[in-house]
Amino acid sequence: MNASEWKSGLLAPTGMGEWSLDDIDGFEAARGLLDALISAYSARIAAAEGEAAMQLRVEQQTCVTERRTLSVRDTETVERIRREYPARLRTVRGEVV
Repeated sequence: MNASEWKSGLLAPTGMGEWSLDDIDGFEAARGLLDALISAYSARIAAAEGEAAMQLRVEQQTCVTERRTLSVRDTETVERIRREYPARLRTVRGEVV
């Protein structure tokens, strides 16, 4: 990486492709939303019983899988999470949407 690439915000780790600082910021925001959603599901699961708890675990596991497979290079998924998951998080927390 040369000085002009660094100044432009382009990062290029060996073997990992290229992405910008904005891509990294978006990825971290999406991952943070997933972490918050997983935590909110945990709180709901602790208060639920039976079939309701089972359904919440399934929904939580979907988020865990999505977090595990999320990539900084997958800007479409990152943008979708950042666009859709704040409302989902409020719903799971029981906040007014």
